[in-house]
Amino acid sequence: MARAKKDNTNKPYFSPRLSALLDGMLTAKTTIISAPAGYGKTTAARYVLNRHLPGGAAVYHLDCVEEPAGAAWKRFGRAIQKIDNRIGNALLKIGLPDEDTKGDAAYLFTELVCAEETWLVIDDFQLFQTAVPETVWNALIEHGAENLHTVILTQRPVKMRMTLKPGVLYLGREEMRLTESETGEYFAWCGVSPSPEQVRTVSRYTEGWIAALRLQLKCYMDTGSFLDTRDIHRLIGEVVWDKLTREEQNFLLLISPFDSYTYRQAAHMLNLQEAPEYVRTLSLHNNFIFEDAHGHLFRPHSTLLEFLRGELAALPEETRRHIFTCAGEWCGLNGQSEQAMYFFHRVGDYEKILSLEFRGMEFERTEETRVADLLLDILDHTDAEMKLRYPVSVVKIIFILFGAGRYEEFGRWCGGMSALCAGSSLPEPEKNRLSGELSLLTSFTRFNDITEMGTLMRRAHELLGGRPSLIQMNDAWSFGCPSALFLYHSAPGRLDRELADMTENCCHYFALTQGHGSGGDVLMAAEAHYHRGEMEHAEILAYKALYQAENKRQECVCIGAALLLGRLAVVRGDGDGFSSVLERIAGYAAQNPIKSNRMEADMAAASLMELLGAEQDIPLWLREGDISEKRLFAMSIPYAQTLFGKYMIQSGKPEIWLGMERDALALAELLHCCMAMLYGKILTAAAWQARGKMPEAISALKEALDMAIPDALYMPFAENRALLEPLLTEHCSRTEREKIFALAQKQETGAEAVRRGCYLSSLPFGLTEREYEVAELAARGLRNQAIAQTLFVTDNTVKKHLKTIFQKMDVRSRDALQEKWKNKT
Repeated sequence: MARAKKDNTNKPYFSPRLSALLDGMLTAKTTIISAPAGYGKTTAARYVLNRHLPGGAAVYHLDCVEEPAGAAWKRFGRAIQKIDNRIGNALLKIGLPDEDTKGDAAYLFTELVCAEETWLVIDDFQLFQTAVPETVWNALIEHGAENLHTVILTQRPVKMRMTLKPGVLYLGREEMRLTESETGEYFAWCGVSPSPEQVRTVSRYTEGWIAALRLQLKCYMDTGSFLDTRDIHRLIGEVVWDKLTREEQNFLLLISPFDSYTYRQAAHMLNLQEAPEYVRTLSLHNNFIFEDAHGHLFRPHSTLLEFLRGELAALPEETRRHIFTCAGEWCGLNGQSEQAMYFFHRVGDYEKILSLEFRGMEFERTEETRVADLLLDILDHTDAEMKLRYPVSVVKIIFILFGAGRYEEFGRWCGGMSALCAGSSLPEPEKNRLSGELSLLTSFTRFNDITEMGTLMRRAHELLGGRPSLIQMNDAWSFGCPSALFLYHSAPGRLDRELADMTENCCHYFALTQGHGSGGDVLMAAEAHYHRGEMEHAEILAYKALYQAENKRQECVCIGAALLLGRLAVVRGDGDGFSSVLERIAGYAAQNPIKSNRMEADMAAASLMELLGAEQDIPLWLREGDISEKRLFAMSIPYAQTLFGKYMIQSGKPEIWLGMERDALALAELLHCCMAMLYGKILTAAAWQARGKMPEAISALKEALDMAIPDALYMPFAENRALLEPLLTEHCSRTEREKIFALAQKQETGAEAVRRGCYLSSLPFGLTEREYEVAELAARGLRNQAIAQTLFVTDNTVKKHLKTIFQKMDVRSRDALQEKWKNKT
């Protein structure tokens, strides 16, 4: 074996051809390197950036790992914060983008400001890519910021259209592999001189795969020959694994459940106070373990990690149980309760799961089915004695089932745990505490019987001695429905009794939950006054609800109160008040942009648009009827269905509502949603009338009147007089008809005045006055923050307006807006 004096085996090698390509990373707006594990993507990016970046340039690394998508998005948002704190904060507020927020997230990248030359390196992008809509990644690639260079490293091919965008440098597997001649050059550079035939053979086996070439090189230097194999696992085994000491092998198996590790983590897994010297030496000097820039975190090469996990799977059951248990304990001690739960569940240690801290544990909506199944398995596999040892954890698990929409199982376990508590020998104070928590949870199973819910809440308040519940109410009190009356009016003729019960019982709930839903009871009363035509009382109570809700940061109630103020603005013909309400609704949703608040804001805006006949401004998902429990809580679906039904009838498609009517009204009946049934029957009457089926239309109208008149609810008919007038004229009693028509006249006259003020001005592109102001400032080059300060509105309000402005002006960027603005008539 010929051997040169130099030895570069531990140094990264890049052929002149590949070096020239990689240098493009220094100037490209976006670099995408896509190749399987072992092609040197990470090594290449770090080497080039470490060696060749200009002085003062910043580099930020985001290493994607196997974790919940929401956690990955938070780490991404924090990485963006380092570049532009304002945009990073906004991305974190939006949360993991979905079909409804992808536009908002994408738009933020057009606002990104990068003060200095900066490189953002996203490694193992394939672990995160599909969790985020492609629109968002396209925006980062296309827009980003002037001084920002994004480097994406991925093991899976990206979509072709991403690679063809202007300013993108794309390097694929073919670019990253070494040719036969480059393989020979690599060996020579490392100080060895195999024969041309050996180079040809090993190049054919490895196909230029640098990870395999490095393993073959090590084998050649140790034995004087190459291994006759294409099997990377065999190569790892013979060249790396077999050369380790037993304690090094044991250590690597211990940390194999993790994608990366620290010295503290290593010490924990070894049950030592600190990491021993052999761990430090292995971590720093093994060619297949990489150290982060700060020297705190170590990542085994993906090829090695895959090999280790194969070895782990082959270990005896008892050994694997020990390793996963240690891994779970590490996660539990370091605040990673969700990951700890998965490790403990793999070994069936349910007691350790119940010993975890469940408070604040977050689950993404996309994962809730998987999580709910796991939690149900935990409840099924823990006996009564264990549940009573960890009652707080059990209560929290049961509540998570409610948030996941598993209402039947939630109710079953509320009942089961209540019976278990009642028959237990727990000390009296502890039993009262547990019974109180369970009474509060059980009250949710009585939705929307205010009397029964109130009885259970009052009992919970008494048993807990006036102390707040341990349950954290993170979801919206309104379940994403902008009308408390829609949610809680459950039987014709009982509205006054329901309002009295609501007032009497909500105080107990507010005390238990530290104000969750504050103002909701007042909002329901305000809505009742509105629907009875008592506008002055409605307005006063709407502001009272708004005040109470704002005081406790209950944005969902604020949205409902703002919607009611918008309805009142329409009745008065107050265009400025109407525009202000729309801004308020958007602002409240932005303050706490959880999905239910965003959906509620969309439905509130849609309600107001339908009053004006401005269907073009109804959110797209509602116009398309994209209504399901993937988007909405079950309790808010009837509200969305009535909005969609009215839109269909106003669009000349009454048959679509008639096709869905039976299922929609069945759900409303199941939920005891009297207002949904009332509006549904009104729509059915209008739809049959439009189809010329008068007997069916008359029957539906009479059913609607029978539901509404006992509680003097006239506005649902007044708001829909244009759809129902012939029917009302012929088939509604004179007294009721006169009240309905008087209210309708005010509402229609007011709507016309608001339309003139907001939609029928002579402003260009069909912009409203406020949209015109925003567009003019944007055309002058002002950024969102400056526009917001100039107009005394929030950044989020400006974003919402710009989104609409872009659509109305048919532009996709600020540059295009400025150009089109210059040429406006």
